[in-house]
Amino acid sequence: MLLAEDNVVNQRVAVGLLTRRGHHITVANNGLEALAELERGAFDVVLMDVQMPEMGGLDATVAIRQREVANGGHIRIVAMTAHAMKGDRERCLAAGMDGYLSKPIDPALLYAALEHQISAVDGRPTASAPSPPIATVAAVPVDRDSLLARLGGDEQLLVDVVRIFLDDCPTRLAAIKAAVDSRDAEQIRTTAHALKGAAANLSAQGLFEAAGKLERLGAEGRLEPTAAAWRQLSIEATSVIGALRQLEAALHVVPIRCAS
Repeated sequence: MLLAEDNVVNQRVAVGLLTRRGHHITVANNGLEALAELERGAFDVVLMDVQMPEMGGLDATVAIRQREVANGGHIRIVAMTAHAMKGDRERCLAAGMDGYLSKPIDPALLYAALEHQISAVDGRPTASAPSPPIATVAAVPVDRDSLLARLGGDEQLLVDVVRIFLDDCPTRLAAIKAAVDSRDAEQIRTTAHALKGAAANLSAQGLFEAAGKLERLGAEGRLEPTAAAWRQLSIEATSVIGALRQLEAALHVVPIRCAS
């Protein structure tokens, strides 16, 4: 199976969940890498993120289908998108994708889409339903129970995902801050989108919403409110990082056994 996804947190979640089901996963960081991997080897299915740098999932899918017109064959391509906006499913299917999943990743729907448990709508296969939204517990920076459920109850995967996010988040925040400072609307949109996807998989609702607001401002070209939106994002990120560090420390505590 080929996973085309640029976000390291989302990569670890998907690889962890799918490996537990016995799938062998090859990771590509963008559409160009996915095309190269498909040239090198055969895969039964591609799990394709829609928004990636260099080449996104829609363009990569079109290129794959054009190759198949010349060479024959048909590989299943299942889209992943954090947009969950009206028309997303139609755009994915129009590009030649066979199924559609919205982020954050829901294990049951992920398995259903990739293991052929899919329903047909208008003659085209699609995932049975979009993933549910992340939990809305505003007072809690990270909903541990929701996060663990999203990871199939795998505490080692939880440790890995937390560690990856803590390593990756400062770079994401610096990129967003640079985009806000330079008043680059497109960079604001793309950098905020990347952090939003990771926050969703972490069940960090406040950070998810703050990143989503910046993403919308960038998409709409509304630059004046971005400084205030950045400050709110920074506050939410600090809260999430603190909560994750506490969670990481708790997960590494080894209980002391008393001698009998």
